[in-house]
Amino acid sequence: MNKNPFKFILLLFAKFVLTLVLSAVVIALFPYSLSNVYDFPLNNPFSGNILYNPYQSVDSNTRLIKANFHAHSRAYSGATDGHSSEQELFSAYKSMKYDVVGLSNYQTINQTFNLDSGYIPLYEHGYNVWKRHHVCIGANEVTWWDYILFQSIHQKQDMIFHLKPTMDVLAIAHPKFRNSFEPDDFTKLTGYDCIEVLNHYRTSDEAWDSALSTGHPVWIVADDDSHNVSADGETGVCWTMIAAQTVQRSEITKALKEGRGYGVQGKHGINPNKLKSLETDGLRCTVRCDSIADSIQFIGQKGIIKLTSYLTNNISYSFDRNDTYIRVKIFNNGSILWLNPVFRTSKGILPYVHAEINTINTWLWRIVWFGICLCLAAIAIRKKRKSK
Repeated sequence: MNKNPFKFILLLFAKFVLTLVLSAVVIALFPYSLSNVYDFPLNNPFSGNILYNPYQSVDSNTRLIKANFHAHSRAYSGATDGHSSEQELFSAYKSMKYDVVGLSNYQTINQTFNLDSGYIPLYEHGYNVWKRHHVCIGANEVTWWDYILFQSIHQKQDMIFHLKPTMDVLAIAHPKFRNSFEPDDFTKLTGYDCIEVLNHYRTSDEAWDSALSTGHPVWIVADDDSHNVSADGETGVCWTMIAAQTVQRSEITKALKEGRGYGVQGKHGINPNKLKSLETDGLRCTVRCDSIADSIQFIGQKGIIKLTSYLTNNISYSFDRNDTYIRVKIFNNGSILWLNPVFRTSKGILPYVHAEINTINTWLWRIVWFGICLCLAAIAIRKKRKSK
């Protein structure tokens, strides 16, 4: 029987595409069959009558390091979103007097400027469809593991589980961008160090307050996430000031993990004010800055503003019985300083909050997903054989 050659070729092509799609789906789904399932800690707001103050050792003589950990240059032959050369990006930040210039292209640790005194190996992790990304600071290697199609809270926690051992500081990138991480996620997630609260795309303070309100001690980082240093509003608008003696990797990452830094929103890398000190006495905290601020806000549980003071550079606040933490925003002409929180503890040390792997549920999950992958693989193989 004669066959229409056009229909035959079309059918063959359709079978090939279907097999290719099924194979891609199997490959994309396979990591889910190895995911862990977690038991998350109960919400336990900060408590106690001893305040943990990350700025206890900071005074007017402390050196402040200016850093950006998140920016992109042209990479992968233009396949990713980056419009500036490495040199253009580096020069732009150095001209704004940055000590640490972080070139965080996707899935690669760039070493072009590794002789610079402020060089820290880092990269942006993530190639999943919902932009669930992480800024990997002080990275020792690139992790390629990812859940690319979707992520439940268990996959989000599992990514932290995979990533954290490979670096010094793990920051969850731009949570509000595409709502990649919901505020409720931060009532559960553990094991990371910082949230990228400030980013030129989005401000994610709701996520930060969600973590803090449930007793998770996490700190701020502020980054441009610039993809074009020539574009107005992308570069020199969000940065982190870090209280460290030197620009060495070990000093910077230690300070970040201890909360000895603050985020800044401004323009052209210029900030007209600086933190001078934040001191605690009992349950009272006092903020001092270099010059008169337009206003200073004290913010507490769930992001509620507890006190606003105007035209001052020295203001105190006493915790009331409902305050579990207090963080401070200092408003200046064209800029805002976002300080890390001071929070209640029982012994004056950081509380340990940790999600645990649920072994039984993990293996039940893996068996089900492995079965799904096997079924899809069998269908793909069968289709391929039929197409021959």
